[in-house]
Amino acid sequence: MNTEMHLVQVGYFKPVLDTLHGTGSNIVPLLRKSSLNRFDLDNNENYVPVRCMYSLFSEIRKSEGIDDFFDVFEQQLELQNLCDWGESIAFTPDVLSAAQLAVKYDNVVQTHERMQLEINGPVSNISTRYLDQPQPGREYADYVNFCYLLSGLKLAGGAEWAPLEIRLQSSEAPDFEQLLPQNHQTRIYLDQPATSVVFPTSMLVSPMLGADSIRPELAIDALPQTLPQVIEKLLTSSQRAQIANLDVIADMLDLSPRTLRRRLNECETSFSQIVENWRFKSCLDLLEQDSTRVSEIAEQLGYANTPNFERAFKRWTGQSPGNYRDLL
Repeated sequence: MNTEMHLVQVGYFKPVLDTLHGTGSNIVPLLRKSSLNRFDLDNNENYVPVRCMYSLFSEIRKSEGIDDFFDVFEQQLELQNLCDWGESIAFTPDVLSAAQLAVKYDNVVQTHERMQLEINGPVSNISTRYLDQPQPGREYADYVNFCYLLSGLKLAGGAEWAPLEIRLQSSEAPDFEQLLPQNHQTRIYLDQPATSVVFPTSMLVSPMLGADSIRPELAIDALPQTLPQVIEKLLTSSQRAQIANLDVIADMLDLSPRTLRRRLNECETSFSQIVENWRFKSCLDLLEQDSTRVSEIAEQLGYANTPNFERAFKRWTGQSPGNYRDLL
């Protein structure tokens, strides 16, 4: 797509406008100067040119005297409120599922955005970058993007969670005091090729509604709601070293193997992908238990032998299980 034709969903920047309006600011001139007055901004799913959003952010800084977007808008930029896309990611079962979904549909909210999940042994990061060239206002879009990214991880880590590292594409360091807990040890880097958050790989198995968010009336959210989640539960419930195959799972669900394959295809996944994800998340939990040998983990996860498991783990993380455990 031509860089001049990149689009962004209204819901991405609407919290910024709503916050300004709520504090009594006159947003009409901002909309006119950024050409956003030509669009229907009542529907969060509508798309507008990215350059108009950049112009809006530049005008906000100039007209409203707001330099620190984190300080003013951070609390309104919640992932679960980011259109249908954000809600879908926020309510996935765990961080790994959320990251995989975000990467798969990274250009839904902003057509020029690309996301990536990198797993490097005991440390992982989720990054996002823009395909267009730097221009006035884009650095504030980078800050907004970071707020959404961090808010998503805080759903799993809790309000007092802090990442290992923060990497920003911008050349200026904003005030992070509103975003991070006191006495945090987060390292911050600027002028990076992508905006990213670095965190322990073990966090990939954390549920996407952290302990601070769980309320009794929401307990039903912990139950499997989708076919892939149901299958993961069945795999976890399998007898040790007797991992159910597709035919067995289909029988458990009173479906034919063909029907199960079709329904998983409708969910845009496959049985092998579900098993792969389940094995990865399970082994991360098991490796944190020092009393469980690597050979036992391989057996519990249904591998024919330990070398097969070690090869799979190295494919996932770039390290052997032993090296990963030593670095925990």
